[in-house]
Parts: sequence; C-alpha cells; structure tokens
Amino acid sequence: MDKAYRAKDARKLVIFGIIIFGILETGFIRLVYPLYYVDYLLFIPAYFLLLGISILLVLSRMKRKRLHPGRAIARLMLFNVAQMLLSFFLMFCYCYFINVQKHTILIAFSVFYIFFMGLKLFILYNIDKLHKIETKRLQDAEKSK
Repeated sequence: MDKAYRAKDARKLVIFGIIIFGILETGFIRLVYPLYYVDYLLFIPAYFLLLGISILLVLSRMKRKRLHPGRAIARLMLFNVAQMLLSFFLMFCYCYFINVQKHTILIAFSVFYIFFMGLKLFILYNIDKLHKIETKRLQDAEKSK
C-alpha cells in the first residue's frame, strides 16, 4: 500500500465497503443458512454505516481544527472506546429484549465489527501516510530555499 488516498476517495471506499460487505454477509446467511436468517440482520450494516460516517466526520473535524497529533489520537481513542461500548450495549439490549436468533446476530455482528476495525485501520494508515507525504514535501520545500 504505497499509495495514499485522498480524503474523498477514502470516504467512498469506506462507505461502499460497508455497504458491499453488509450485502455479502446478509446474502450469504440468507442463501447458505436460510433457517438462521432474520430481518434484524439488516440493522447490522445500517449500524456500521452510521459508525463509519461518524468516524469520517470526527476525522474531518479534527483535520479542520488542526489538533495536535497527541490530542487527536487521544480523542480518536476515546471515540473508539465509545463506539465499542455502544456496540456492547446494543448487543446486550438485543439479546435481553428481542432474543431472536441471538447466536446468528452475535456472530454476524462480530464478523462485521472485525471488518469495520480493518476499515478504521485503513483510514488511520491512510491519514498517517498522507501526513508523512505532506511532511516530506514541506521539508523538501524548506531545503530548496
């Protein structure tokens, strides 16, 4: 991954990646294990799409504010913990109140969560790569003066 993606391309990749993975996961369960398919599975991609959009909004806000890298990382880690706790809370509420095919929902949610963490890793790697490119460009500009 030597190339760094622009913010617009990364946003498209994240959003379409979540949508495509949601369709594939839900379709796989519906086709291969039709007895385990429930309509509640459709809420998993929608939930992660909202999480993906929220992480992209937080990152764009951090970029606009030009936060110190230490503060940006601290806020991002706080946001990640909040997302994880919200996910645990939603799964607990689902298992306690709805309790329909909870093993299927938990497994599908866990697989999607792992995929989502991979997307977040891609986003953070891309930001780091863009930062290094920008730093190198600024250093080269200073040397040429």
